[in-house]
Amino acid sequence: MGDLLLVLLPAIVLVALMWGIATALRPRDAGMSEAEKYQRELAERSARHYAAQVQAATAARARLAAATHPSQNAQQHNQQQEHLRAGDQQSNRTWRGPGST
Repeated sequence: MGDLLLVLLPAIVLVALMWGIATALRPRDAGMSEAEKYQRELAERSARHYAAQVQAATAARARLAAATHPSQNAQQHNQQQEHLRAGDQQSNRTWRGPGST
C-alpha cells in the first residue's frame, strides 16, 4: 500500500499542477459583463431618443416655415395673378375696342 501511495501521490500532484497551468493559460470569457451590456443598451436608447428629438424638431421647424412663409410657387402664382390683374386694369383704361369714341 505504501508503494502505491508513493506512485499515485506524485501523479495526482502532477495532474493537478498541469490542470492549474492549463486553466491559468486558457483565454478568459470574451463576453461582456452585465454592466457593459447595460451601458451599451443605455447608449443605444439615448441615441435613438436623440434622433427622435432631432426628427421632431426638424418636422416642427418645417411646419412652422410652411405656415409662416408661403411657398415659392405660391408666391410666384400670386405675383403673376397680381401682374395680370394690373395689366387687365391698365388695358381696360387704354383700349376702347372697335367703334369706341
